[in-house]
Amino acid sequence: MKLSAADLKSLSVFLAVAEHRGFAGAQTALHMSQSAVSFHIRALEERVGFTVCRRGRQGFELTERGAVVHERAKALLASVDDFDSEMSELRSSVYGTLRLGVVDNTIMDEELDLQGVIGEFLRKNPRARLNITVGSPDRLIGEIANGEVQLGILPETAQMEGLQHRQVYTEMHGVYCARGHPLFIRQAEQLTVAEIVKHPFVVRPYANLQELRSFPEATVGAHASNMEAQALLILSGHFIGNLPHYYAEHWVARGELKALLPGEVEIASPFCVVTRAGRRPALIVRNFIQELVSRLWQQAHRVDETFPEA
Repeated sequence: MKLSAADLKSLSVFLAVAEHRGFAGAQTALHMSQSAVSFHIRALEERVGFTVCRRGRQGFELTERGAVVHERAKALLASVDDFDSEMSELRSSVYGTLRLGVVDNTIMDEELDLQGVIGEFLRKNPRARLNITVGSPDRLIGEIANGEVQLGILPETAQMEGLQHRQVYTEMHGVYCARGHPLFIRQAEQLTVAEIVKHPFVVRPYANLQELRSFPEATVGAHASNMEAQALLILSGHFIGNLPHYYAEHWVARGELKALLPGEVEIASPFCVVTRAGRRPALIVRNFIQELVSRLWQQAHRVDETFPEA
């Protein structure tokens, strides 16, 4: 099957339909009418010679062969983006799409200031485009490995063959409980590790129990797939658990969360930029990493301009 530009367009529409589990979400994401989305799906099915998805009262689902098309289409369109990036590098300019993966709630980390990094990157590279995927570290690692994501910014994980990790900064976490939890009213000097471990923790599985490094005797009472879910369970008053200080500060300021043994049981969580190994990253990826490292350096060495002169 020889692909045309129209085929690539139909495949990109199909990916949007699959990602949003139906036509309605794809319409919004692509700014297309329902008839236009339907046209591209019909065109794709005519080209491949079989039905790729079922839609109707029973809901939306990919057919077995449609699932294969979905996987192949993701890889193909990622390769097209990579080709654009490589051609722009030959022209010594940045053109194409950077596929970036980040973990949830990164936007709240003022030390990282990812929104500032993105803004400056796009200002300096006006012909670049940016697609951002938010997911768990495990999911992002898999998508970097198969080429769906070019660059990930995520907590340090076990090294995976074929990937390159570069540590760029460290996020500090503490152990928190919420108003209504028995430990909330205890004075700091009255608390001990032995008393804290009597209460159940909520942990994130992908952290590999590093959150309990200071509490080897702790009981895990719940698991959370991401930071927001972990915060919800802590705020319920039934569990204690680790949160980044920048993330917890919102509820600490409102008197809804309290750090336990602050300064004693903190965890340093290294963050890395992760790319595929084996070849030099594309210019668009290198430029983004350079902007990120530059911003982190500025954050680490910023000078208070309001400091009075001697």
